[in-house]
Amino acid sequence: MGEFVGLVAVVLLFGGIPAALVIIYYFARNAKHTERMALIEKGADPSVYMKEDPPYYSALMWGLFIFGIGLGALLGYIFSVFTPMEQEVMMPTLSVIFGGLGLVSFYFYRKKAGTTAA
Repeated sequence: MGEFVGLVAVVLLFGGIPAALVIIYYFARNAKHTERMALIEKGADPSVYMKEDPPYYSALMWGLFIFGIGLGALLGYIFSVFTPMEQEVMMPTLSVIFGGLGLVSFYFYRKKAGTTAA
């Protein structure tokens, strides 16, 4: 029975997750295509509704995200040294929290800059 559970786990991990990602990508592309076709049928120019972000936005988003993860890992290590909390708990927890805060700060930057956050 143990080998069967392991086999199912491996099949789901290496087959199920990539299949789910492909399905999500397909439906997202299909929805975007359907929206463009509806705009064309109504006589609207679909390029008006699809603004491109400035090229530095992607770098800024990833920079803030990775900075937040690094800051969270550093604070998790410091907290684990100076408090009785375990390092295995503090570092991942604070890394996720500060990574999320980095993304939230990027969202508010975009909102203040006047672009929509998609």
